[in-house]
Amino acid sequence: MVRLGAAIIIAGVLVPATDAVALWDDKLELFASQTLTRDDNVFRISSLVPAAVLGSSSKGDTYSTTSLGFNLDVPVSRQRFQGGVTWSKTRFDRFTILNWDGYQGQGTWLWQLGNDISGQLGYTDTFVLASLANIQSGVQSSTPNFLTRRRAFFNAAYMLTPRWRLRGEAGRFTQSNELPARRLNDTGIDSVDLTVSYVTPASNQIGFGVRAEDARLPNREFVAGDFFDNSYRQQNVAAVADWILGGSSRVNARVGSIRRSYAQLPQRDFEGATFHAGYDWSPTGKLILSASAQKDISSTEEILIGFVLVKGVALQPTLRLTDKLNIAALLDYSDREYRSDPALVLAAVPNRTDHVRSAAVTISYRPIRTVALQMSLLHQTRSSMVAFGDYAANVVSMSARIGF
Repeated sequence: MVRLGAAIIIAGVLVPATDAVALWDDKLELFASQTLTRDDNVFRISSLVPAAVLGSSSKGDTYSTTSLGFNLDVPVSRQRFQGGVTWSKTRFDRFTILNWDGYQGQGTWLWQLGNDISGQLGYTDTFVLASLANIQSGVQSSTPNFLTRRRAFFNAAYMLTPRWRLRGEAGRFTQSNELPARRLNDTGIDSVDLTVSYVTPASNQIGFGVRAEDARLPNREFVAGDFFDNSYRQQNVAAVADWILGGSSRVNARVGSIRRSYAQLPQRDFEGATFHAGYDWSPTGKLILSASAQKDISSTEEILIGFVLVKGVALQPTLRLTDKLNIAALLDYSDREYRSDPALVLAAVPNRTDHVRSAAVTISYRPIRTVALQMSLLHQTRSSMVAFGDYAANVVSMSARIGF
């Protein structure tokens, strides 16, 4: 509490001055933040497993995250350049093996050519701690693994007519694992997609899209006396829509089918229907209610060879009590079916299925434009068909952020 209290005091002292500060005519923001978190089950250990397996009297810990960074938003004629970098340092009180220094950087050129052609050219680079909730072949992830993720992309949209728009994108995503045992999941994915849409004068749109991915996993997996190539190709076709229903509600949807084919062991291949659907309702200027549902497969997994078929629903109400105070809640339920691990396919083991439930509340207070305070509460549970795959976790965090 001392660390967070100091951050809040500093933010309070700087409040009188920060409203008048505008760096480079508000094109540049420098910021700092401090977050204090209490997690009563850091490694997401089953309730049937004692804390002693961690060499500790408790499964919980308190940790702090200090972040510094900058954001840029620079218009140049009809072009716009956006970017920023965040450096963060996380320190645990008990499980110091999890201490890490991370970063997140991004840069995007929002380009415009004439009145009918526009797009983006961008790059992102992050270094993060992999989720400790993952399990592979029934074994919990108890050793920290750090991920480097990079993505480069280029997209363009062209108004063929005043009502018809063509949009295309090409991109490359890479993910590398620091832990040697997890380098089987090092991945490089090249993707292209194309969407044609009909756009109404009210900016509603409906269309059809196709997407293709070529994923290469360079490190082969040794299973049953043989090395397996886990590379794959994937195709997706879908109808897409984004429509305003009246003045207070909006719906967006993507419905189609997906096919994934692996380089080896075709028993792992998948083909099926997928969808994403979202609905936003804002009956007043103070209340927003968002609901979503999905059935889709994960693009990459942090430590699991294969993919996860996710079926889930979520409800997220947000209440704006005043211009400075917001309360948001989240209720989320998902079924996660783990597929295509060659070790499990060859052993004819049934696909593992988990059921994850989450409930969260976040209170945000912004006394002035450049200072933000936040407190959040999260309760999450998982049940699993795999022994010791269940867990329950409660997380409380408080943060203070100041920008110039």
